[in-house]
Amino acid sequence: MREDPSTGTVLLLMADTEKAEDVRQALAALAIECDLCPRLAEALALVRSQRVDLLLLDTRSFADPGEIESLPAELRALGLSTPTRLAVLAHVDDIRYRLAAMRAGAEALLLLSDPVAELAERVAGMLGVRPEESVRVLVVDDQPVAALFASRVLQGAGMVTERVTNPLQVMEALDRFAPDLVLMDLHMPGASGIELTGIIRSQDRFAEVPIIFLSSELDPSLQMAALRIGGDDFLSKPVAPDRLVESVRNRLKRADERKRRWQGPDSIDPLTRLATRECLLKRLDWLLGQSYPAHSAANPVAIDGRRMGQRAIVYLDIMGIAETLELAAAEVAAHIRPGDLAARTSDRSIAVLVWRESHQLIAEFAQSLVFGVGKLLDERTMGADVGGGWYPITGACKDAVTLLSRAGKAARWSLRGGSDQLGRYEAAKLADDAEDHRLSILEAIRTQRFEILYQPMMTLTGVVGERYELTPRVIVGDGELLPPAEFLPIVLQAGLANRFDRWLLSAGLDVLKAKLDAGEPVLLFIHQTLLGLAKEDWVDWVRDQINDRDLVRLRPVLQFEIAEADQRLELAIQRARQLHKLGIRVCLNGIDFSERSMRVLHAVPSAYVRISRSVIHGPDADSIAWLIQSIKACGARVIATGVDGPAAIARLFGAGVDLIQGPYVQPPSVAMDFEFAVTDTSGV
Repeated sequence: MREDPSTGTVLLLMADTEKAEDVRQALAALAIECDLCPRLAEALALVRSQRVDLLLLDTRSFADPGEIESLPAELRALGLSTPTRLAVLAHVDDIRYRLAAMRAGAEALLLLSDPVAELAERVAGMLGVRPEESVRVLVVDDQPVAALFASRVLQGAGMVTERVTNPLQVMEALDRFAPDLVLMDLHMPGASGIELTGIIRSQDRFAEVPIIFLSSELDPSLQMAALRIGGDDFLSKPVAPDRLVESVRNRLKRADERKRRWQGPDSIDPLTRLATRECLLKRLDWLLGQSYPAHSAANPVAIDGRRMGQRAIVYLDIMGIAETLELAAAEVAAHIRPGDLAARTSDRSIAVLVWRESHQLIAEFAQSLVFGVGKLLDERTMGADVGGGWYPITGACKDAVTLLSRAGKAARWSLRGGSDQLGRYEAAKLADDAEDHRLSILEAIRTQRFEILYQPMMTLTGVVGERYELTPRVIVGDGELLPPAEFLPIVLQAGLANRFDRWLLSAGLDVLKAKLDAGEPVLLFIHQTLLGLAKEDWVDWVRDQINDRDLVRLRPVLQFEIAEADQRLELAIQRARQLHKLGIRVCLNGIDFSERSMRVLHAVPSAYVRISRSVIHGPDADSIAWLIQSIKACGARVIATGVDGPAAIARLFGAGVDLIQGPYVQPPSVAMDFEFAVTDTSGV
């Protein structure tokens, strides 16, 4: 929310003066300045001479869609210091205009037939504008006086509010009022604030709505439980009016910043104008990081007689010429609902994160999407085909990359069986028994079918340098990606630990060598099993690998699991000391409050210690602070993983954590492209 009189400048290319004036007035109501221009030549002259935040194009200003596609070249010819953002206003919902908008790099295609107020709001969203008078807050409190007080305070700050005093009517109010933020009491008859938050967070369309608790509850454990279930902030009653307004504004600002990260230009695939795979993975990781009640995933409950919805990934696998993917993307964009997230996930695939009221409706949407895309491809291309599948988002899979790969496996199963057969992962999975699954993992290890991902670690205490954790995925079957938790036990049982560890370390050292040669040194954390390190020649092998790559100036950090280190404590101590002589530091993973953790911490020399997720999301903040101080007393820096929001960051920062990682920072990615706040790498 900006405080200057104008929150953006739009140049509208439209010859229809009456409609143009309607759009201009609707934008002006949102404090967005809009200049009108009837001809393209005049519009280009204005873009050259003055600041334009967004160029809005009426398709009726062009003789055919191809003229829209050529517009970016004309804009580049102007020699502007920054590219001009584009959006298209289509007078008809025609696939040709969707393709033209996509190829021109437009951020959105809007329909002139939509209400002008909705068009203005869409434009405001692209500009990141949220005028305060349009902010909508739903106040939920069973005490009418308390609800009225909060409403009046927020209305006095220019916000629009609605009050709900019956907690069982919250879902109906959410549907009707569509709030930007929910302000909710914690203790209410019929349904507590914690229960309601779990239900709200179980629906994708409300998953990002900030929730602030306003309650007289003084128990820190209950306050923390409210935040863990998906709340964004906790205010104690009575609250000063200025504190209430400030908290609401801050939460809305953070929500806008998160939305811009997910929907900004860097998150858009230039070919399809859909989201990128990384953008989708970020959203999935954030959703999977939320702590929902047990009933809210696979077994949703009903409130006020209404059944809660389901989330799933719908996946399309496409075969055909280069234009095929563009055609499919345009058709997908026309099918999805507001709140769905469609992304290009590979050279020939598209995935859609959807929320629907039931699995049956998800299957119907997926079937309709596959049919629509297939029909379009039959009409516009030769030899193209499409397969579709879906995979539900439940507590059974807590890894975004694996979840996406399973949806893709279902789509490939569909493509092989014929596009009229919709795939679902369970159907494909049941074709393999446990022994076949084990053998496919072992075959993937032997043939080195891996994908390497990188997860950044962000500093909280000024520790300089860029740090990533290298995390492998094994590729099995039709491209399904398995996380270490699913394949590593099989690898250890089969006696392949040494083989896998050496491959992983070699791959990590190759990455470090490439980064060093490029003048972009990073500190890379690479996991190793102590079972794989048991061979006597292992240390000599590591030394040779370092020397062969001339990595004397840039060594990795090797990670050991505390549970395994306790089982092989003497070996862990020996290897840590030997690695220290090679200039390689050790990180201990998974420390908690157990006696085992303390034994390993004090026995194994380590430079870093990663706290267990169960501790990070536990209720006892004082004990976390004690654990962190115990780690630091041993001379190690502290890493916290699974960080899913600002509340967790604030708590961990106060407790003394040095580095954080998790979905709120960035999920594992195929590229090391995180924008670190500190770029000085002298301290890596």
